Amino acid sequence: MKPSSKKLIDILHIRKYEHWFKSSLQSKDYLMRLQSLKSRVARQVFLFHYAQFEPLWEYDGLIQCGPNISSESSGVQVKQSNICNLQNSLRAKGLSTSGVLVHYTDPFIIKAGVLRGLSRWKGPKLLVCGDLHHGDSPIDTLKEYQSKEFHDCILLAFNPILLQEVQAKLNVPVSCYPPGFFRYPQREYNPLAQKSLLHIGSIGPHHVRRREIIQSLLKRQRIPFFHTMTKSSEDAADLYNSHALALNIPLNNDLNHRFFEVISAGTTQIMFGEKELLGNLQHFATTPGIYWVNSVAELENLVLKLLNNPTIIKSPIQHVKYHSIKELLDKCFYP
Repeated sequence: MKPSSKKLIDILHIRKYEHWFKSSLQSKDYLMRLQSLKSRVARQVFLFHYAQFEPLWEYDGLIQCGPNISSESSGVQVKQSNICNLQNSLRAKGLSTSGVLVHYTDPFIIKAGVLRGLSRWKGPKLLVCGDLHHGDSPIDTLKEYQSKEFHDCILLAFNPILLQEVQAKLNVPVSCYPPGFFRYPQREYNPLAQKSLLHIGSIGPHHVRRREIIQSLLKRQRIPFFHTMTKSSEDAADLYNSHALALNIPLNNDLNHRFFEVISAGTTQIMFGEKELLGNLQHFATTPGIYWVNSVAELENLVLKLLNNPTIIKSPIQHVKYHSIKELLDKCFYP
């Protein structure tokens, strides 16, 4: 009797795990872990995070869970960040308590109050780590947490430049495929957009370099420039789409959400920084509608050039290319 198509997929996944563990010099408990993985091929994917429910992340059957998820949403509210509480909350909603657990966190949350009891979870566990610039020694913070709360693999949300450094410190697969599981509001190119440069983002005490650049642009007044803050990704998308140019000032080796927000909003983007920020993701360096500068004067000259040549801005801007959740998990678990 031939196995079903799903059974064949499960067998292939197990073989991929088997290949990785056999080839890894760091996996001394190969047989034990392989047997464990064979017994828990996952069907449901749960995303545990610490933000409010995000409608854009509700795709491919992904179930959102976390302490700040509203009980009125289609997600699962988990009042305390531990696996036992998560499992009880899932049972209360009539959901399975096993499957793939995608855990999204960052070094700040790890120190403030992160998910505990990971050994009780029945299924593969993926840790998605963002904001690797938060706090002192953020990579060591991640390493210490991983040593106490084991995840089968790590996905860096927006730090491709740090990939090799993190890989060297952890003994599980570490990868970086931004934008990962994130999704952003999509807008089409706006031919009536205001001919000015827009920056959206914080310039508070923790963003000194960004504040200096913004204040310099406002003081010099060489270009039409507008800075603001928004409360939602939808508001940000509308604002970006209403301006011809958007400024992105990434900080501390973080490619950031804004990079993909602006692309999705159909707006030409100017990155203030070095292309080395992209790490091994150099294909983003040639994405249409994205320019790179390294000084305020260079930025101003580029803005004036672009605004005086509207045909350049009208060049087609590609939307973000997303992985399905299955594709993303395959790339992370089976490198």
